[in-house]
Amino acid sequence: MRYRIGLCDDEISTCSVLEKYIIDCFKEKGDNVEVFVWNSAESFIEDVPQKTCLDILFLDIELPGKNGIDVGYYIRESIVDIGMHIIFISSKDSYALELFDIHPYNFLVKPISKAKVYCEIEKLLQLDREDRRFFTYFYNKNQYKVLLGNILYFMSDKHHINIVCTDGKKEYVGKLKQELNKLPTNFAIINQSVVVNLRHIKEVLASALVMDNGDIVVISKSYRKEFNMKILEMQMEKDNI
Repeated sequence: MRYRIGLCDDEISTCSVLEKYIIDCFKEKGDNVEVFVWNSAESFIEDVPQKTCLDILFLDIELPGKNGIDVGYYIRESIVDIGMHIIFISSKDSYALELFDIHPYNFLVKPISKAKVYCEIEKLLQLDREDRRFFTYFYNKNQYKVLLGNILYFMSDKHHINIVCTDGKKEYVGKLKQELNKLPTNFAIINQSVVVNLRHIKEVLASALVMDNGDIVVISKSYRKEFNMKILEMQMEKDNI
């Protein structure tokens, strides 16, 4: 498989080092990689529509002119790419709250070691392998498959289930709780009618979730504890990968 990795940092030396780490990492794993480098937010924004299918972007925050946070919002809101894994990099560690709405995968503080780059890539490749598994359903006696990683949430209406995906909605006949048993652990039920993909939550509100596509789904009180446990378990699994 061929992966597309982006680097956006005004420090040319940092880009050169990270590019070498990335190429060496994928070479060791036997995967193909294509690395794209930008040295400013403006050049990235001008160029990215032609290279918008990046799998991972290492994005510096302290860029001249528009900064990395501006670029992050551009990716999520202007070109609406919610699948790109953004890893912010910075010489400071005080940006966590500002980055939440951008939904980054991680935040790394400079200087960044080869071992840390390898670790982040391995985590993301494992997530990618999991996300490439399919959810199978039947409609009008025909079988259909949807990539699990593309599913934001399931919503049931009596015996009809809507699958809300990154590319639209699918519908079939079924029972939501039975379908839940077929799903991996990163899916959680939040009320009697909705099951969400925890990896596509943009924001957690007091009694609702904002999904990556902007949809708001309600968490019922009876499922709140179970949902919190799921979030904790997923974070622990992520830290232990």
